[in-house]
Amino acid sequence: MISISKKIEYSIIFISYLSKRQGEIVSLTSAAEKLVLPYRFLGQIASFLRSSGIVESKEGKMGGYFLAADFKNKSLYDLVEALGENKHLVECLSDKGCKRLNVCAIASIWNRIEIGMFNEMKKVKLSEI
Repeated sequence: MISISKKIEYSIIFISYLSKRQGEIVSLTSAAEKLVLPYRFLGQIASFLRSSGIVESKEGKMGGYFLAADFKNKSLYDLVEALGENKHLVECLSDKGCKRLNVCAIASIWNRIEIGMFNEMKKVKLSEI
């Protein structure tokens, strides 16, 4: 079964939570509690999202996270890329290649599926989440 990593899943949950609180600065502690997500892991995710320009942060006692002004221009694919989770569906499509590529009848099919999936992810804007 093809699955989405916890990093992507939790990122989507966090972005959705922040989008419902536009104009607010949300502390990581309160977000982790409300969303029932591991605080440390959410902190790592928030850091990736901040460095990719999806969220912004404010430090200090009243600090926290909020969505960047242009997050609406980012796609689900941009999120996956920002998290470093842009993995191939099957190893034969990766940079490692495949020893059986000469005799494989399905590599081109996997490639079509992967390209289609990535193209669909590019169409889904984070503002839809």
